[in-house]
Amino acid sequence: MTVQVSVTVWTILCFLALMLILDRLLFRPLLSFMDARREKVDRAREEKETALRERDAELQRREEERLSAEKHAAQEAAAALEELRRTNVRAAAEKKADNEARLARQRLALEQESQAIQTQLAPRMGELAAIFAQRLQAWQENGTDDADDETAAPRADAPAVNSAPVNGGAATI
Repeated sequence: MTVQVSVTVWTILCFLALMLILDRLLFRPLLSFMDARREKVDRAREEKETALRERDAELQRREEERLSAEKHAAQEAAAALEELRRTNVRAAAEKKADNEARLARQRLALEQESQAIQTQLAPRMGELAAIFAQRLQAWQENGTDDADDETAAPRADAPAVNSAPVNGGAATI
């Protein structure tokens, strides 16, 4: 077998041309595409990490705002509750004072009515004591026949008692 120099040179030249063509038309465009893709992926990853950090910061800020708003609302509710308690204490004190004043007026009115009744009955006290003694004696003698019966007619021998209304319609014996 003989080595032909022209074939060897043409082989080397064709190989170099093939390498040049492959380098320029295949490897460089492919590598630049892969590098661009890698840069795009890296940029997207960085953007995603940045977005995640911003989202976490936003979530943290919102959580702080929520906690602050809850704290503020709790303080407002406590202040409103305290104001309501003060209002209730004040209203209870006013109502208590009003009730005490009304009770004092009623006591005074009852005492005045009692005094009026006593002054009205004072002249007839002896007569009323006698009627009471008669009824008590009749009850002891007769048992519980008609002396206990409140609906029984008064006896003929018992004197009549004044039944005119005193102080707004209260009847006296």
